[in-house]
Amino acid sequence: MRMKSRVASFGTMLFVAVATVSAQEASLPSWTGIWRGALVNLPARPGAPAVEVTREIGPLPSADNTCTPFKTTYAEAGVVKQVKDYRLCRGMGADDLFVDEGGGVKLTARLLGDALISPFKYDAILLISTMRLRGDVLEEEILTVEDKPATQGALPLRARGVQRLELRRVR
Repeated sequence: MRMKSRVASFGTMLFVAVATVSAQEASLPSWTGIWRGALVNLPARPGAPAVEVTREIGPLPSADNTCTPFKTTYAEAGVVKQVKDYRLCRGMGADDLFVDEGGGVKLTARLLGDALISPFKYDAILLISTMRLRGDVLEEEILTVEDKPATQGALPLRARGVQRLELRRVR
């Protein structure tokens, strides 16, 4: 009788865990589509040209070892200046996400609540990218911070700037 109780209890826990994962997957943000908007750098550089941005995002990868398009095109006065033809990928498990920039560069990413967070370093700069959907606006902010060598205790870091994208779904 005790064994049946443990089995029933384990079955209930398994059901609750599966139901929780299914509920989380059902509540994932819907970023799929083509988005257009503008890039803003803070602090603003005087005389900097306006930058138009188009981002194409496929469905969030739901199976292991799959990727989806994550392409961003930057233009000034209608002239394409740069294309970042990246992919958003899932490794082994829902918590193993990364942005594949190509050329062997893969930036770890993680869904925390409604935001896709990707912190990384480039030379002496620490960057933290946060993308989320607010209403019908897809926002991405990339906070850049000067990186200093590690130390014991608190180490204040100076924020250099924020790059912000605000995009609206086209399709």
